[in-house]
Amino acid sequence: MIKAVIFDCFGVLYPQAVGQFFERYKDLFSDDSTALDQLNLQIDLGKITRAEFFASLAEKIGMPADKIQSEIDRELVADQQLVEFIKKMKKTYKTGMLSNAGKEEIAIVYRDRLDGLFDSITVSYEAGIVKPSSEIYLICAQRLGVDPTECLFIDDSVINIDAAQKLGMKTILYATYGMLPEELTTLINRK
Repeated sequence: MIKAVIFDCFGVLYPQAVGQFFERYKDLFSDDSTALDQLNLQIDLGKITRAEFFASLAEKIGMPADKIQSEIDRELVADQQLVEFIKKMKKTYKTGMLSNAGKEEIAIVYRDRLDGLFDSITVSYEAGIVKPSSEIYLICAQRLGVDPTECLFIDDSVINIDAAQKLGMKTILYATYGMLPEELTTLINRK
C-alpha cells in the first residue's frame, strides 16, 4: 500500500532547464554532454557554487556566464498544475521531494514557498550522494517514516526510476514535463 509519494524537483516540479539549454546549444558542446554532466555532478554534490558552475560552463562553451544563467533561470517556473495536484495528494499521502541539486539550486523551492507541499525534502548536496545511489532513496523514505515499498517515486529519468524499483518502490516516469501522467491522476481519484 502506498503511504508516501516522492517527487523529483527538476524535470517534474520545475523544468529540466539545464538539459533544455544543452539541447538548444548542442553544437557548442560538440554533441557531447560530458562536460555539462561533470559540472552537474559537482554542483549536485555541493562541491561548486552556482556561480562556479556558470563560469566553468561559460569557459567550456564560449558564452558569457550571465547569459547562460539568465537563459536557464528564465525557464525555472514551477508547474502550477502539479503544485495544485500535490496539495490534493498531501491530504491523503505523505509527500516528499528527492532531488539531485546544490544548495543554491534547491533554494528555488523555498523562494517560491513550495517547501510546505512536502513533509520531507532530501537533496543530494546535503546527503553527499546523488541518485541513482540507493542510499539517497532510503534516506528519503526514512525521513518520511515509511518503508521504501510503501513509496511511489516520480522522476523524469529512467535510471533514477530503475534504481527506485530495485528498492521495491512503485514508480511513475514523468515523461513529459507539464503533463500529469495518467497513473498519477488515477491514484488520487482512487482515494
